[in-house]
Amino acid sequence: MKEKLYNILRLLLGSGSLLRKYQINFCSNLSLKGLSLELGATETIENNFSYFIKHDNEFHLSNNFENKKLKIFRADLTKKLKIRSNKYNNILIFNVLEHLPDYHTSLTEINRILKKDGTLIGSTPFIYQIHGAPKDYFRFTKQFFENELKKKKFKIIKIECLGKGPFTACYSLLFAYLRFLPIFSQLFLLICFLLDNFLQIFIKTNLKDIFPIGIIFLAKKK
Repeated sequence: MKEKLYNILRLLLGSGSLLRKYQINFCSNLSLKGLSLELGATETIENNFSYFIKHDNEFHLSNNFENKKLKIFRADLTKKLKIRSNKYNNILIFNVLEHLPDYHTSLTEINRILKKDGTLIGSTPFIYQIHGAPKDYFRFTKQFFENELKKKKFKIIKIECLGKGPFTACYSLLFAYLRFLPIFSQLFLLICFLLDNFLQIFIKTNLKDIFPIGIIFLAKKK
């Protein structure tokens, strides 16, 4: 109960979009061992999801640009990666796959560079605004990841829809404007949580599975 209340407070009071806060909550409960790679890392280290994960070894960072000072190397996910096979114990890919016109190549390459029994952790938005980086191509469902990860020879450990229901999904869509009104934004989010909880009383299906603001997954390479 205390942990649940703590997570709700983090969602209400934390900075950034609701999707990002859910993703950070998920990462903060992870502990990884071995050599890890974050695909799509930023030049602001505190904004990277690896920053929130407990780990006992080095985290390599990559993006479609290079920054030697911050040790970010260039990795073009639309092509075969210049990384040896079976190199990493863990790979993170958050909010990246929707920007790739050929996600099949990316998932195949991720499988190749990940060690056997290695962990793949990722997330993509669903009910979320178009956000070019520079392009925004796809929205993936929970069923998509269940099917695609199995085809790529991954054992699925967890796939979870993020959010609470239709009201929090509306909040997520409005956040680009609500963020300029911080106190009102937090109050509005609290009301959305309460309304979704009330609505859930009358609905058998978990509302976040119908109105997800994002999907998060954890899988192991077979």
